[in-house]
Amino acid sequence: MKYLILFILFAISIPSIAQHKVGVRAGLNYSKFSGELEEGENYSLGSGFHFGVNYTYLFNDFFGLRGELLYIQRGTKQSYFSEETYNFIRPPFGEKFVEFGEVDMNLEVSNAYLSIPITAQIELSRKFEVFGGLSLDFLVGPTGRGKIDFTSRDNPLDIFYIQSYDHRYGSDLPAQFNTISQQSIAIIVDGERLDIPKIVGAYYIFDSEEKTGKRFKSVDSHLILGANYFINTGFYIGVRAEYGLADITNNEMDISLTELGPENSFILRNDKDNSLNFSVSFGFRF
Repeated sequence: MKYLILFILFAISIPSIAQHKVGVRAGLNYSKFSGELEEGENYSLGSGFHFGVNYTYLFNDFFGLRGELLYIQRGTKQSYFSEETYNFIRPPFGEKFVEFGEVDMNLEVSNAYLSIPITAQIELSRKFEVFGGLSLDFLVGPTGRGKIDFTSRDNPLDIFYIQSYDHRYGSDLPAQFNTISQQSIAIIVDGERLDIPKIVGAYYIFDSEEKTGKRFKSVDSHLILGANYFINTGFYIGVRAEYGLADITNNEMDISLTELGPENSFILRNDKDNSLNFSVSFGFRF
């Protein structure tokens, strides 16, 4: 650490004329969650975009500090498959019940953040610069889209369906489903037809006393490393990697996908899920 401080002081002390640069950049993100997985669960890359403005203070010809204000989408593709696991079924105006069988779940999560990265940059040449730093990220729009394909173990001819996910993790309520869509799914339970919602919200399987927060935490932070290549004096192409430092999921709402507790209660996962992000940008600085 002391060598880094000495280097910064040395860079600032070199005689030069300080320069101010402002700019804009936008591009694509490829991100995924990383954390402890259960059997049959997998995280893979999801895509998103970012755009924003930045300000750079150049202390001399090769060292500067940059602050940015970005809108950025980070997320993941989450999948889960098991031939023998639980699944909650809830009629629109009735009590939920548990059925065991085959579950094939696919969900694409897209979390939008207002991000404030602060990075130090070193210009290696007129064309090439590298940078590194930290970001503070505030969650503003967490959503998820996907589906679950379920077939009952004990009643495979009566209880089988594909249900769609329309998740808004910041605003959905317990037991919530899409009331605008008139679509429903018909299954047979104890010899009688039962209609269940076709499209369900983020906390559809939770009762009001079971929902003790939201799935994702409101603040995140990332370690940043990257490089920019300048095509001319203003226009550049940049790449950066971001490693999440915080647990992005609320442990009180992070439930096991494979097993239930006593009286069909949820088992909570006390693990750390962080975000990994790689982005490509096109920017202009003047």
